[in-house]
Amino acid sequence: MIIEQHALWGDETTPVYPATYTAYLAEKLPEADARPRPAVVICGGGGFTHVAPHEQDPVAFEFLSRGFQAFVLDYVTSSTGDVSYPNPQADLAKMIATIRLNAGAWNVDPQKVVAIGFSAGGFICASLACGWKKGPFAALAAARPDDIRPDAAILCYPVIDFAYLRDQQTRDPRIDLRVPKTGGKTGRDLLNDFLAMVTGGEATDEHLVEICPTTSVNRSMPPTFVWCAADDKTAPVAQVYPFAARMAAEGVPHELHVFSEGGHGLSMANRNTEAENAERQRSVRAWVDLAFDFLSRQGVC
Repeated sequence: MIIEQHALWGDETTPVYPATYTAYLAEKLPEADARPRPAVVICGGGGFTHVAPHEQDPVAFEFLSRGFQAFVLDYVTSSTGDVSYPNPQADLAKMIATIRLNAGAWNVDPQKVVAIGFSAGGFICASLACGWKKGPFAALAAARPDDIRPDAAILCYPVIDFAYLRDQQTRDPRIDLRVPKTGGKTGRDLLNDFLAMVTGGEATDEHLVEICPTTSVNRSMPPTFVWCAADDKTAPVAQVYPFAARMAAEGVPHELHVFSEGGHGLSMANRNTEAENAERQRSVRAWVDLAFDFLSRQGVC
């Protein structure tokens, strides 16, 4: 296996373009199947402040074992630069275009590039899956729309609708109590700060609706697989149903799997991602085989 780390936007990272990626490339073996492999771009979660490690390398290892070349994207976060929309989406668009540009050198089939995102990474992947054609992402990546289109998307307990999340969190009157060690800010203040960080300005209803992937679902979307847990408090399943309904209305090939329990952040749900949550992992572990079966039926693997 070849492991390479690169700056995404040039030879070196810059404060404006801090994104990097790690390529995990299976080498061609003598007398083995020499056909180009499908590729996957992995966008871990982390609340846009960082990228969660357990949603990076363990995912790459699973895809490698199933015949993919894997690319772990460290997109911009608030700890590295300007995380506001559409900057992380531009990083993903640039990564997909880069894979297609280097498909020959990396032994990748350029017509089989999958984007997988977890939690906040799911928002990034959903945004690009919905907006690759008409959104701002191709221009930001200096690429043609077809070059940035994922051939399939896998969304794992994704954040989809910030307006819904805001409304859910502000229902509890305790959110207006002062929070210790925050300079006297209330929970509502902290939530508004987070939304302003993600949107790049005042998080008005209009702006939150505008960047919600559900509003951009269209028939040019790639096949999309979504899974989540009914007891997820971080990314509630209720915000996913309208997204799936729009895909159904537009005729987008898709699957939605809602497990009765499991919570949030389980990644591949295997020993490589276990952290005193083995029982919850068992309850959702089937998602992995279901996702690969879906990709196979769509001709992506």
